[in-house]
Amino acid sequence: MRHRFLLLACFLLLSLVSAVHADEPAKPQQPPSSEKTLKEYLFGSQDLGWADLDWETDLYYSNVSLNIPLDGSPITTVADQHEFEVYSRLLLNSLVPRFMLVEASVMPLPLAGVALKEYARDFYGIADIGRNQNVIQWLTAGFEEPYAFSVFFGDMIKFNKPGEERLSSNKGYMGYLFSYSNQHIRNNILIPDHSLEAEWKMKGERSFKDEKLSWSFRLGAKMHENQNIANTFYVGFRRSNLDFRVNPLEFLRNSTFDVRWDIGAKNGDLLRQEYVLGKKFPIKSWGVALKLDVGMIWEDPARYSGSLRDTDASNFTLVLRPNIQF
Repeated sequence: MRHRFLLLACFLLLSLVSAVHADEPAKPQQPPSSEKTLKEYLFGSQDLGWADLDWETDLYYSNVSLNIPLDGSPITTVADQHEFEVYSRLLLNSLVPRFMLVEASVMPLPLAGVALKEYARDFYGIADIGRNQNVIQWLTAGFEEPYAFSVFFGDMIKFNKPGEERLSSNKGYMGYLFSYSNQHIRNNILIPDHSLEAEWKMKGERSFKDEKLSWSFRLGAKMHENQNIANTFYVGFRRSNLDFRVNPLEFLRNSTFDVRWDIGAKNGDLLRQEYVLGKKFPIKSWGVALKLDVGMIWEDPARYSGSLRDTDASNFTLVLRPNIQF
């Protein structure tokens, strides 16, 4: 049954993306550009008139989403507003939701890690480091669901810079997010578990030719049907910046910071901590950046109980995420 879930999730995502491209109206011919074609394939958006359809493909998080206005009003467009002005605007307007977003997401590399451990144990074992560490686990750590289905209610805005083509969804969100999955990943093993997350979230992405900025702040709770997995409250912050105009070695201008704390709902204990730092090395002539995130995850053994308690497992897991940002 596990491999059927994996194949079904991947097939659904690929089918949705393929359908989007198949239904797109013909566009005027333009001079060939392999860079532009690649970006359109990986990150796209289509105006359906009554809603916006966006898609995004990535090694760690790929998704298809549908943005639906609840009151018939268009998405507000902003140009060069300061980052904190954007937050203020979203906070005021999110109190009464104006938009609904429906999203289906899949995590390709974490799914690959699960598949390798399940069906290629010998190959997976080659990556063992010592007794409790594994390089494949480092590459896939930090994602606890192989796929998820989410519904968002709140406000959103579009970012636009005059004279520049929009390279991605270029939207900001603030509001209430509810997510569901029926599988849980622990140490690259799938565990049956119907889980529901409810969170207040602020998320955005501003992506233009020379600079790309994304951010996320969330405060929420996660409930598990599997009684051997502890229910938690959590807070998380992530900020990522890429600037092709600065020296590639400038630390703060081409970096990623990702932090999350999970607190047990039963006793208020800190059950999980995640800290990830990333560095980007832009290649301006190609319009891409090489990216490497490095960090660590600590888990209290009390997070799992019963048959899921593994006293031999390490409390610490390294995080290693090489990637390419377009």
